Amino acid sequence: MDIGQAIQTLQENGRYTAFLNSTLQAALIVAATWLLIFLGQKVIRRVFTVGRSDPQKKETLVSLLSSVLRYVLFIVSALLIIQAYAPDFNIAPILAGAGVVGLAVGFGAQTLIRDVITGFFLMFEDQIRVGDFVSINGEVTGTVEEVGLRMTTVREWSGRKFYIPNSEIRTVNNFNRRELRVIVSATFPFEEKPARIRAFLDGVCAEATETLGEHLITDKAGNYLEPPQVIGVTDITKDERGGVYTIIAKTFPASLWHAERTIREIIWRRSLDEGIRLAYPRRVESQWPE
Repeated sequence: MDIGQAIQTLQENGRYTAFLNSTLQAALIVAATWLLIFLGQKVIRRVFTVGRSDPQKKETLVSLLSSVLRYVLFIVSALLIIQAYAPDFNIAPILAGAGVVGLAVGFGAQTLIRDVITGFFLMFEDQIRVGDFVSINGEVTGTVEEVGLRMTTVREWSGRKFYIPNSEIRTVNNFNRRELRVIVSATFPFEEKPARIRAFLDGVCAEATETLGEHLITDKAGNYLEPPQVIGVTDITKDERGGVYTIIAKTFPASLWHAERTIREIIWRRSLDEGIRLAYPRRVESQWPE
């Protein structure tokens, strides 16, 4: 082997060794990143557990800050890995000067920035919290599982999971607030007398109040703010089936559907027991005389 071949072999071995060293550094960076994420999330959860009486607010803060932690560490680790394979690449000016946000804008990630800003507004304006039952943009309805730095996760009642970029959230209908109003309507045929219908529905409301009990909103004295009550005829059907009567009541957000189902079941059962007819589609046939 001449001197030229020996030098070439040493250079190839040196490049191979440098590649192995860079790969080892990259592996250590990835491992350290995941460890820091794990420990950071533990610290965040511990900090926000102390002194917070609102578990939903706590979970929302933990979710958002954990998301921020993950994004920051992923970006920094990616820059460190690049530096491991390209020693001439200096990340210090990037981190000190432009910062993570400046880096994102530099790469043209305007959508990412909008997602992040919207995410902070969603949390600090208390529009949604983890565990809230919401309808977003009138298209997705379900329980909020995570409010992240870039997107919000909602799971529908059917089990389907939706990942919605924060910048695409235009309207939020939040069902988890202090109180909600139950609105249940029933249609009775014109043959039934209004006074008889009213007496029947008053009985329905009395039973519903007794049955629902703890699901209804009360004041400090323990009195119901708005127990089940009849507000009268709210519509006359255009198909000539009859008049629509409506019952309302105030209940807790988590009890809304239960209260509606209970009142409807009481109406159906008592209508059979008391002989009150509920309206249904009818067909009238006429025949020309021969």
